[in-house]
Amino acid sequence: MYEFFPGNYRWSYNTLLSLCAGGQVGDVALVHAELKDRVGDDAAWHEAWARLARLLEQRATQAGSARSAADDWFLASLYHTISEHFIPPADPVRLASYGEVLRCFERARASAPFRLDRVEVPFEGGHLPAYWLPVQDVGSARRATAIFICGLDTTKELWFLRAREAFAERGINALFIDTPGIGEALRYGRLVTRHDYEKPVGAAIDWLLQQAEVDARRIGIVGSSLGGYYISRAAAFEPRLAAAVAWGAIYDYHAVWVRRTTVGGTLATPFFQLMYITGTDNMPAAMEKVREFRVADFGARIHCPYLLMHGADDQQVLLEDAKAMFDVIGSSDKQLKIFTGEDGGSAHCQFDNHLPALHLAADWLADKLGAGR
Repeated sequence: MYEFFPGNYRWSYNTLLSLCAGGQVGDVALVHAELKDRVGDDAAWHEAWARLARLLEQRATQAGSARSAADDWFLASLYHTISEHFIPPADPVRLASYGEVLRCFERARASAPFRLDRVEVPFEGGHLPAYWLPVQDVGSARRATAIFICGLDTTKELWFLRAREAFAERGINALFIDTPGIGEALRYGRLVTRHDYEKPVGAAIDWLLQQAEVDARRIGIVGSSLGGYYISRAAAFEPRLAAAVAWGAIYDYHAVWVRRTTVGGTLATPFFQLMYITGTDNMPAAMEKVREFRVADFGARIHCPYLLMHGADDQQVLLEDAKAMFDVIGSSDKQLKIFTGEDGGSAHCQFDNHLPALHLAADWLADKLGAGR
């Protein structure tokens, strides 16, 4: 993986994340110039990316068309997202920073030349915030649909910015949703993560079945990083899912954290993020909360078509975890794709070159869901 900040994986990885979500090289160069002599100073990281976001806001207000303004507002939202990642949860700056993410995303959504609805999915007496991107201009036709689930520190805004219209253009409606432990559901709804992810995914499916654009027989799911565990759990216990894509293996999440806290391991976010998503105040308690996050416990129950994508040089999750995870999946229609670098990014979730993986996921899901029909 190319390191913009040699020796600092976390900063370099998140810089790559900005690029795979649409960040511009020239913009990133501005931040890099500001941060290259302050590597490891997370307060400086926040300030630099927030300053870049405000620059994009200024560009958006001066744009010559609504379409151009939408692009700039989406970039402003992205850069605010990157700026927020390393702020401790107890610091009020973190919530304020995420508020900037939402504000800019709403400006972008209002100016976008395509339909992107903000919706609320009912869940356990509250709701899960989401964005609904239906296939455009299909009249009354019911279409294949995909649910997009985030990981340890991503959000529905970031998922949309990574995928954009790649799935909708292939005939697949897209629901980008913040579920327990993620985005707004965590920050505002105070919903922490849980092992039984079939419950929030089931709520998302219930909502989808009320939409005129959705074919109930053709609902798939895509999860990135920790989302690979979430979607696997859902596929095992939610029979209404017709296909599943794990974009990054999470075979035994507790074991991953044991490695990280004992023999060592690379991480793209500060350790406090696990405590944040589990609602705990110390690492032993946080790790205990994810003890049941094991695909081996239910993998044999997964019978829908299943795609697992992983990087050959993933420094966060071992390649042997991906192979073990693939082996326990019960589906007779399953595929393991290991990206080597030449055919797509070899780092975690292909953030070092994510387009080939995006293409594979979108094309594979379109095929399995019959999206052309």
